[in-house]
Amino acid sequence: MIDDVLAVHRARLSASIEQLAALCRIPSVGGDEGAMEAAVRWIIAAMREAGIAAEALPGEGNHPYIVGETRGAGPRSLLFFNHYDIANYTNPVREEPGGRPPFSGAVEDGRIYGRGVADDKATLLSRIHAVRTWREARGGPPCTVRFLFEGKRTLATGALARFLDRHSHRVRADACCWEAGSKDESDRPLITLGHKGQLFVELRCRTANADYPSRLTALPNAAWRLTWALASIKGPDERVALPGFYDAVRPITEAEERAFYRRLAADAEGLRARTGVRGFVRRLAGPEVMRFVYSEPTATICGVSAGHTGPGHKLVTPGQARAHLELRLVPDQDPDRILASLRAHLDAHGFDDVEVEVLGANPPYSLRRDHPLVDVVAEAARATYDVDPVIVPFATGMGSRYLFRKHTPMPIVGFAVGYAGSQLETNDEHVRVRDYEEGMRHILHLLARADRIPALEAA
Repeated sequence: MIDDVLAVHRARLSASIEQLAALCRIPSVGGDEGAMEAAVRWIIAAMREAGIAAEALPGEGNHPYIVGETRGAGPRSLLFFNHYDIANYTNPVREEPGGRPPFSGAVEDGRIYGRGVADDKATLLSRIHAVRTWREARGGPPCTVRFLFEGKRTLATGALARFLDRHSHRVRADACCWEAGSKDESDRPLITLGHKGQLFVELRCRTANADYPSRLTALPNAAWRLTWALASIKGPDERVALPGFYDAVRPITEAEERAFYRRLAADAEGLRARTGVRGFVRRLAGPEVMRFVYSEPTATICGVSAGHTGPGHKLVTPGQARAHLELRLVPDQDPDRILASLRAHLDAHGFDDVEVEVLGANPPYSLRRDHPLVDVVAEAARATYDVDPVIVPFATGMGSRYLFRKHTPMPIVGFAVGYAGSQLETNDEHVRVRDYEEGMRHILHLLARADRIPALEAA
């Protein structure tokens, strides 16, 4: 029983929320040196206040990494991984006239607002607060707890791999709790077992040495040529046409169908209503929607640019065009093989003049469902939420779990503070107070069960 620990948690909840609001007021956008340094100082101070030995280490291409440790009574160890930079990739931070300031840290109507609160400051701070709660209640946690907080400048810097090459001994543990897995569309807690992989490329086409007036109608149009190249990669059926693209994709087992996709079927309507779409690709419905989201590899055009795209009437034939293409991968797809397949496909279809530059790549990662860590985390979730958590093979976002295989191949699961309506990467991004309270309680219950996690060597 941890009634005494939970009592401290309840008594400190208001102070914990105030501290989270303060962290949300720091505009820690990657690349902003002053704000990121302020976030590092703030987080290290909060960790030391919680009794955690903490320091900043060079980022080697990123902002500094924050590492920390507090020794526990038992033989096991847990690593908490989070990031303290604010996601600024899909929707760049900007003030909206008459709207909510992006870094308000406002606490209103049971919600805490601020860019980055759901991704990922609430989850990060809840883990520090959980250790502080155990320390105040019982003098320390029941296992050794380590922390690794990343501050990215941009996506795909390769800095985490370099950091682990030097400092993996600082973060080695029996198990790791990742930052991905907030509540689903039905408000049930999610536990994620991995991340999809990714190949992110820029395609470039050059048909002339500049843009020319469109009256010169005999000139080849780079925008059309790149459009035709993109259209050859995927058709209206959403099937990716690259040779061998699906060869390594694992079939869905009946156990996965029962455990994941049928339980997620009800989420499809919530996702449709929240995003304002009329319907899904392929006219998917019910369990087919989440099966597609979580288990199928895809190709996505993330952006296209060519010629004149601003206001006004400007008649040009583009001489250059470029597009960003993302290929999301599932086990056991390999980014290098997919890249070779993309090049072969373009050449075979007469687009050998289209250049391909890799901007980011990572393989997928997934922990097996029968690993003992999964049941321990799930049991802690049941004790918190009084419902069975939904255990999914992947988080929907990107992640670097695969990097830990090389130096410290500990099992990794993800869960987080937030819910489907958190409005990530907007100025209305928020978590509810109850999300924070429950998320922190989940960690307290997990720490109480840490002795059931196998030692790394025996896992």
